[in-house]
Amino acid sequence: MVPLALSTCWNSYRHHDGYEMLQEIRQLGFTSAELGHAIRFSLWPGILKAWETNLIKITTLHNFCPVPTSVLHPNPNCYEFSDPRPGVRKLAVKNSEETIRQAAKLGASSVVFHLGRAGPAGITAKLEGRFLHGKFLDRRYTDLTVAAVARRKKNFDIVWPRVKECLEPLVALAGEKKVRLGFEIREVFEEFPHEEEMPGVLDAFPAEVVGYWHDFGHAARKEYLGWHTHAETLRLRAPRLLGCHVHDCRRPDDDHLPLGHGEIDFSALLPLLPQNAIATLELSPHAAEEQVIASRHLWNSYASALA
Repeated sequence: MVPLALSTCWNSYRHHDGYEMLQEIRQLGFTSAELGHAIRFSLWPGILKAWETNLIKITTLHNFCPVPTSVLHPNPNCYEFSDPRPGVRKLAVKNSEETIRQAAKLGASSVVFHLGRAGPAGITAKLEGRFLHGKFLDRRYTDLTVAAVARRKKNFDIVWPRVKECLEPLVALAGEKKVRLGFEIREVFEEFPHEEEMPGVLDAFPAEVVGYWHDFGHAARKEYLGWHTHAETLRLRAPRLLGCHVHDCRRPDDDHLPLGHGEIDFSALLPLLPQNAIATLELSPHAAEEQVIASRHLWNSYASALA
């Protein structure tokens, strides 16, 4: 299995120098890193220095990277391919193109994409609220779920053409630059695509350029609410799986936790990953340094058990 990388989402907010940011990751024992979606332009000169001096390998970038200059606060959903406004979709494409070009320059193999949202708005908060009050799968919970699925089927026909139109030139550019695009499973039903929609979205593009990006915490959150079965989704998507974000989760929505601090059974799920899958530890900035190191050791123990 490919060595575990660490996402800069853990430490980018604490640094003003990109070299020092990546040096901290290297000193924790990681030989590779993902540049997260909160990489400000002020960090970029130091990142280039780290790349030029072979301090650490950059495996992936998370769109948008670097943060668009028009955005005041880092947000991977600041511009969405699903947005009904053509001008916003144009900005989403423009800044995604920049991420792909930077990935190619740094020798990164993949870019992680969020594709947008298709609603219905607010359904996840409602279901999580009922879950927390002990009303999981009661009549109201089930009615909300059925209504959300029906609404989503109608929304799909509106949203998917917008998203596909935006993605087509990006897939072409990625193919030209020898960079692969990973479409990430999202943590809430409102975002696009949902698990039932993902196969059709992936099949619209060539497998040599576009693949699936699994996120253990996101998949767990959806499983806790009854949207899918984590292991089954991972098994079905394995043929197109490029990589994964690794973090633990406590039900219903407490994710980006250090490994061993949640409820995910990694030892049962890891055998479903392709051997060449990229694995990136994506922890909250609140995780302590010793928890980051412990997570790496725990992941390596899981991986060693598969050898």
